Amino acid sequence: MNGQEIFVIGTSQSVASAAMREQIFVDLEELYQTLGDLLTCRGLLDEAVPLATCGRLELYCVAADPDRAVKVLVRMMERRTGVGRDALRDHVYALRGDQAVRHLFRVASGLDSVVHGEAQILGQVREAARDRRAVMTKGPILHRLFEMALATGKKVRTETEIGRGAASLAGAALRMVQREMPSLGTSTALVIGAGDTGALVARLLSKAGVGALIVANRTLAKAEAAGRCAGAEAIGLDELADGIARADLVVGAVTAEDYLVTADTLSGIEPKADGRARYFLDLAHPRNFDPALGDMDGIELFDLDHVFERVEAAKASRAAQVPKAEAIVVDQADGFRRWLTSRQGIHVLRAVRAHVLDVAQEEAERFSRGRTDEEREQIRRFARSMARTLLHQPTVALRDADPGSDSGRSILNAAPALFGVDVDESDDAKSR
Repeated sequence: MNGQEIFVIGTSQSVASAAMREQIFVDLEELYQTLGDLLTCRGLLDEAVPLATCGRLELYCVAADPDRAVKVLVRMMERRTGVGRDALRDHVYALRGDQAVRHLFRVASGLDSVVHGEAQILGQVREAARDRRAVMTKGPILHRLFEMALATGKKVRTETEIGRGAASLAGAALRMVQREMPSLGTSTALVIGAGDTGALVARLLSKAGVGALIVANRTLAKAEAAGRCAGAEAIGLDELADGIARADLVVGAVTAEDYLVTADTLSGIEPKADGRARYFLDLAHPRNFDPALGDMDGIELFDLDHVFERVEAAKASRAAQVPKAEAIVVDQADGFRRWLTSRQGIHVLRAVRAHVLDVAQEEAERFSRGRTDEEREQIRRFARSMARTLLHQPTVALRDADPGSDSGRSILNAAPALFGVDVDESDDAKSR
């Protein structure tokens, strides 16, 4: 039996700038299509679930040979993105085993966010776990991992105050721009995108008392739904230029591979009559606004990198809650590790026990031929008792074998050969 190990490969705001993350970005639909091929490649990946947020793109996997799997994935990233291996090495991380588990639990708890305790990230982890496409790519291990990550995030928010008063990334970004703008109450804001982030921005702007609000989206009905609670006007993306012309603040929150707003988009739009600047806030990944807009007269451009820089100092206000939250993460990760350990050893343990008991039964039948019924029963009982006695120490060793350690893997890998058994993991396949 080859042991299975969890690993994660990805990039985030902690290791890569917005520009680099754009180069490494892979559309989720394309990524799921690629995973469909990789999961059918025997011996490469057993399970996989991607996690995409505005600041990160990660792929959580289960594989018998993580080293080989990571090398294959890095080569694919090179081909897909055109980014060289050295650059990827500097801006992509790969974590294995307990480190990968703790990393996801920290992400779900808001400990790896730009804003400590950010609540929005838990929803994004939930979306990744419940994505309809993930049904075909995840198995029992990643299902349990993501469910425990969600439970960990909830536990941290319930038992600590790390999330109390914690702004979302969108909220922090809006406050940053508000400090630059003359007055939000006399301004018109245009939000491009009606997904979770866009809808959140619309609600925050409405709550902050923006003068007028417009929500633009590819699907007009979705723009109407996102803007309804905020009292916003809804427009389609075909009316984007008109919306920008009316706006003092434009917020980008759409998932798109190409820039939605470039210098050409603004070429026919007159500067503000009162001479004030137009503010563009890019919360999308990849970015919605061409960075060259920042060099144009009358334009103030902010993207996620600016937000990250501004809110870094705010983490100190919740720093006192971090040790308690980290302790919860460690405890929850230990619980997952115990589950994984017992699960990965149970197939070997079942096979060994069944094999030894079968052999004992066969030998009892062989030696009891020609005996009385009472003697035959005594021989059977003795054989079963001897088998269970001999199985005690192997049972303890296999039950406690840690697949994350060299010694544990050695025990789990050697047991089938030593006892001459085939390990049937068909139960896993049925549970996927």
